[in-house]
Amino acid sequence: MAFRNMVLFIGAFVLFIFATLVSWYEGGQLRYKSVEWEHTAFFSNWTNDGFTNSENLLTIDHFVYAAKFEPLFPLLMAASFLWMVFQVAFWIFKRHRVANNTFLLFMAMTSFVMCPILFNSPTTGFKLFSLFFALVGLGSILGMFLFEGRRKRMIEPT
Repeated sequence: MAFRNMVLFIGAFVLFIFATLVSWYEGGQLRYKSVEWEHTAFFSNWTNDGFTNSENLLTIDHFVYAAKFEPLFPLLMAASFLWMVFQVAFWIFKRHRVANNTFLLFMAMTSFVMCPILFNSPTTGFKLFSLFFALVGLGSILGMFLFEGRRKRMIEPT
């Protein structure tokens, strides 16, 4: 089982790196679309108190642009990152039921908070991210109940 988990983790890591590089490349289009700077370059506007040239764009704004307008690879990046986070958390909290459930509850709450924030966007990409976070939240809650039920069956004698 440990070998299988390691292979899955390495696969998720490779997918994360690949999706990050492709998303960064796709988000590079922001440099040439000054019309989008006001609505997409949140972090550059925030750190530079507004800006007028593409040299001031931060790298994270490239990812925001890619997530808004070309969401496939940013979604793969988010999914593989969350897969790695869940795998590490389950490995760390393997024998700690309360900590595992607390982590799953935290992930569910965080995901559900992100849903309405991203759903109000007029772009399809952020609406897809909203749906993605809703599924992550539902999966986290479902995971809490499934793991709890499985543990009870293991404890109860038949």
